[in-house]
Amino acid sequence: MKIGLFTMMGLHDHNTSPPAVLKTTIDSVRMADDFGFDIAWFAEHQFTNHSICPSSLMMLARCISETRQIRLGPAILALPFHNPLRLVQEVAFAELLAGGRLVLGLGSGCQYQEFRRFGIRVADTARITIEMWDVLEQGLSTGYVEYEGQFVRVPHTPLAIRPIGLSLPDVFIASSHPDMIAQAVLRGCTPFMSFGHQGLKRAVVFRDALAERWQAGGGLTATMPLALQRNVFVTDDTSEARHVAACLRNLARTGTDLNGDVPFGSHEILRSWRSGELPGCDDPSGGAIVGAPAYCVERLQLEIEVLRPTHLACTMNFAGIGRQQTLASLERFGCEVIPQLGASVTLCEGACID
Repeated sequence: MKIGLFTMMGLHDHNTSPPAVLKTTIDSVRMADDFGFDIAWFAEHQFTNHSICPSSLMMLARCISETRQIRLGPAILALPFHNPLRLVQEVAFAELLAGGRLVLGLGSGCQYQEFRRFGIRVADTARITIEMWDVLEQGLSTGYVEYEGQFVRVPHTPLAIRPIGLSLPDVFIASSHPDMIAQAVLRGCTPFMSFGHQGLKRAVVFRDALAERWQAGGGLTATMPLALQRNVFVTDDTSEARHVAACLRNLARTGTDLNGDVPFGSHEILRSWRSGELPGCDDPSGGAIVGAPAYCVERLQLEIEVLRPTHLACTMNFAGIGRQQTLASLERFGCEVIPQLGASVTLCEGACID
């Protein structure tokens, strides 16, 4: 199993500025590179400060010169929101800038307010995503695009920018839609799931559903790759742990609300934390792993054994938590947690974990 860093770039705290969020994210990615993480993932969302990053490709391009070997990937490119010709050129150029270190997280998007503002019917998103995926694969593997689909139509267009090796980078798919999973099997891609806030039993149910659809698409469940996004924070301080838990419950609550077709009142910009209970979750940390290194190791070992991920993408920088605390947690994760996970983790060469 390889380790990744998943960055959200949320801004729910009025005392934090966008430049501070940017600096903390860049510093976190540099540290993950030093620790031998495999991939740094960059979320992108539109129109709310749940994430202030509207373009994950722009953000990963910013981090190329700050890193040596860690791979960099959007998580995810919500394909229905993009122009196909512009996107295939931007991905090819990002691959050129990254010198072969680009990976791709692809999906349909999940926030209803984004679909509404872009004028996209949710029922059409899976089909649009597959057609956009076709265009990406064609353009990056042949150097031209010519496509006639139900939603995506592109006349014959040669591309001046071509990726290294004329091929797609490694692709991760954030979707449970049967057609998307079938395409992941066919194209040799990795399903990407979030652990969620309802605990390990619920995560197992979701993983098993993915495995069933993987098998239905012609894949072998015993060899299905799986990327897992997990919220983790390392601290011995009980007061800090309570604050982090509160931040994570708010993150889970707002994420749940944004993923549902629920209006936010007069606006959809999250200017303050929402109150109330988190449905289906009795965990005070919103389903996250928060605590001392030994506790984090114990929880992760159990989840790795049960879920069998091939890639673990850890989110460790959360809105409402300061830069110093974020970087201290990440450092302790690299120095005190990863070594205790032993042979289950594969790091990049030259990792600094002492």
